[in-house]
Parts: sequence; C-alpha cells; structure tokens
Amino acid sequence: MLNNLVSGYFDLAEISAIEHRPMYMSDYVEQLDSILSSGGRNLLEGGGTVSHEQAMKKATEEYRKYQAATLTPVEKAYLESMKQAEKEAKRKAKE
Repeated sequence: MLNNLVSGYFDLAEISAIEHRPMYMSDYVEQLDSILSSGGRNLLEGGGTVSHEQAMKKATEEYRKYQAATLTPVEKAYLESMKQAEKEAKRKAKE
C-alpha cells in the first residue's frame, strides 16, 4: 500500500514538472496531506514528542532484533568475531 501511495505521489510531482508548474515544499506538503486525507486516513499533527536521539535509539534496537532473527550462521560468526576484535582493540588501547 505504501508503495502505491509513493508511486502516485511521484506521478503527481512529475506531472507538475512536465507542466512547468512551480512547486514549493509547502505545495508538496499540502498535496500529500490532501492525498492521504482523501482516503479517510488521519493525519499526524505537529512535530511529535520523540527526539531524534530517541528515534535513532529505538530504530537501532529494532533493527538489531530484526538482524538477530534473520542472520545466517556465517553472518552470526562474522559479527561475533567483530565484537571480539572490538573488545581486543579497546583492551589494547587501555594498556
């Protein structure tokens, strides 16, 4: 579904470019809001309350969970060797 929304949005942007119609970022925001709300979807209001740091931390945690669930044995062995090498480098740096 997201792919279809993105594809349609890019099609509209391309039509605007072909017609040489000047578009500003605010125009694209309005156009996207219009597309999303026309499908009965609720729009998010405001900038939210999650900081960039919190979002990055959450994304990293979730990606690591995903990685752990989808790694091949070779990838697991490689990551383990990288962790060991990092520990060894830190230990040597402290000496």
